[in-house]
Amino acid sequence: AYLVPRHWSKARALQPILELEDPESALIFVKTRRTAAELTNQLQSAGHSADEYHGDLSQQARERLLQRFRNKQVRWVVATDIAARGLDVDDLTHVINYDLPDSVETYVHRIGRTGRAGREGIAISLVQPFERRKQQLIERHVRQSWKVNSIPTRAQIEAKQLEKLQVQVREALTGERLASFLPIVRDLSEQYDANAIAAAALQIAYDQTRPDWLSNDVPEEEINDSPKPKIIKRGGSGPSQNRSWNNDGNDDNIALPKPNKLIKRRDSVSNHIGSGTVTE
Repeated sequence: AYLVPRHWSKARALQPILELEDPESALIFVKTRRTAAELTNQLQSAGHSADEYHGDLSQQARERLLQRFRNKQVRWVVATDIAARGLDVDDLTHVINYDLPDSVETYVHRIGRTGRAGREGIAISLVQPFERRKQQLIERHVRQSWKVNSIPTRAQIEAKQLEKLQVQVREALTGERLASFLPIVRDLSEQYDANAIAAAALQIAYDQTRPDWLSNDVPEEEINDSPKPKIIKRGGSGPSQNRSWNNDGNDDNIALPKPNKLIKRRDSVSNHIGSGTVTE
């Protein structure tokens, strides 16, 4: 899970998270169609391969998107819970809880979509400070603690991008087009050191792929300014007792599964889902 800093929107926090995690394929869960449309537009504007999946789409449009998702033509799909019931992909690498669900069972169902057929899967949740209580309630009822990270820093993202650039260079060194650039290198090597020439070329390549928002929307240092949440108990001390949360931090009833039903589904949210592995 990633803790969203105070006064940050989840939309702002998601960008650096995606840059660092770099999901091969991901379902990003939101609560409303409006959020799905707005977030998809933001991701597309940033150059990401993303599309939206919600109840306003026709059946034909849903089927087309599902096919594109399975064929890797779309990497990330922003979906509402109701619409996503018909969206089934076997090799999904990431599930991202952009909006935390309103029930434990919904959380279980969401993360159960990754880590199938012996593959590893990753579940990521974005948690705002006032949602820490909600986070702890989910942890308690699935009997699994989340590793909570701060928003990735600029240095972390740049290191990730340079790592990807190094992979691209290694691939280019074995490519057929390399010979066409050798005359330029020979010409420059009469005046400059070969290492300096290579570094300059890498700098140009990096600057062209570096996101425009990176300088303004990513912290230079780790942000960790949130107090520890407090659990408010109601009517008992057992794990089946109701707790409360909502998005404005006030008390509200939440949907928790019955204890015997949760125990049956525990294996799907702890260490294994099917024969695959899911990590939060």
